[in-house]
Amino acid sequence: MQGIRFAPQDVFAIPFAAFWLFVVLAIFGAVTLGQPEEVQPMFWFVLPVFLLVGLHMLFGRFLVDRAARRRTHYWLTTERAVIESGLFRTSSRSVSLAALSEIRFRAGRNRRGTVQFGSAGPFGMVPPSWPGADQFLSPAFNDIDDAQRVYDLTLATQRGIQSKA
Repeated sequence: MQGIRFAPQDVFAIPFAAFWLFVVLAIFGAVTLGQPEEVQPMFWFVLPVFLLVGLHMLFGRFLVDRAARRRTHYWLTTERAVIESGLFRTSSRSVSLAALSEIRFRAGRNRRGTVQFGSAGPFGMVPPSWPGADQFLSPAFNDIDDAQRVYDLTLATQRGIQSKA
């Protein structure tokens, strides 16, 4: 899916980021309207960092997620599920369908959904777009078109592998 994508966590993340920016801008306004010569020099370094963090939390992370999704590709072979992704450096992750004890399907809107290979584990709520999240999450074909068909094909492929063994 191209464009901006919202996740369930955004119900909390967006208001938090907006509040963060409001506080940073209020402090900046109070300092610049007050006596700037009395402000510690370190403040002029720290405040822009907090401002950039707030802007990223409110806007930038959606743009980063969009760019990462554009560079993510999924393949289902006769034996494996392969995920190739990476914003700056491409990495591949391959999962043997024969070795999987669990394949999960999560339906979305408009025939979209997610096929997850393996159990979610304790970090199942971490958004896949977060840097380094793929280390903690089980591999998944996230938010794909015609997800039910891909899920059914994955199960059929897995059954075919198991019947050969």
